[in-house]
Amino acid sequence: MSSAPDSPEGAPTAPHVVPAGPTLSDDRDGLLGADALRPVSPRLVPARYVAGIVGYVIGVLMIAGAIVAAVLTGWWWLALLGLLPLLLVVQSLALTPRRVRAIGYHDGEEDLTIASGVMFRAVQTIPYGRVQSVKIDEGPVDRKYGLAKLTVSTAADGSTVVLPGLPKDEAERLRTLLTDRGIETMAAL
Repeated sequence: MSSAPDSPEGAPTAPHVVPAGPTLSDDRDGLLGADALRPVSPRLVPARYVAGIVGYVIGVLMIAGAIVAAVLTGWWWLALLGLLPLLLVVQSLALTPRRVRAIGYHDGEEDLTIASGVMFRAVQTIPYGRVQSVKIDEGPVDRKYGLAKLTVSTAADGSTVVLPGLPKDEAERLRTLLTDRGIETMAAL
């Protein structure tokens, strides 16, 4: 006995359809917009670890404080207060490489596409004609690793898109490309 209704005699049965779309996985092929994207520099991973040292130290101090408070007072549940900082530090250390691998960009003929995010994927496409300004930023950690951050401001609601982890020469190339193509596009109008 089956729970599926029987089809009337002579009626064609629908074939079993397997979805033929992209699947979610840790592989770049499973990410929305990842088919033609260039990855950012892998040096962004250690740069993010170094930039997060202050937060890691504060988290470890909070964990130690919760344990010391539990030992000194005899209230075991005070040690549980250290779980939240522990979870934050561990997830940051464990997921940073995956978050960096999820960042990519593609400079097409008419637009720049920037994608980021693992669980919540964001793919932003910026037409060259909408670019109002392009800025390159370098912090001390970025400079140590030879990286730069490209910030693109657009005409749409004054929005700003940031592309971190680019090598300095690639950031300069993209800035020149965006300004030149933006000027060409605006001149054609």
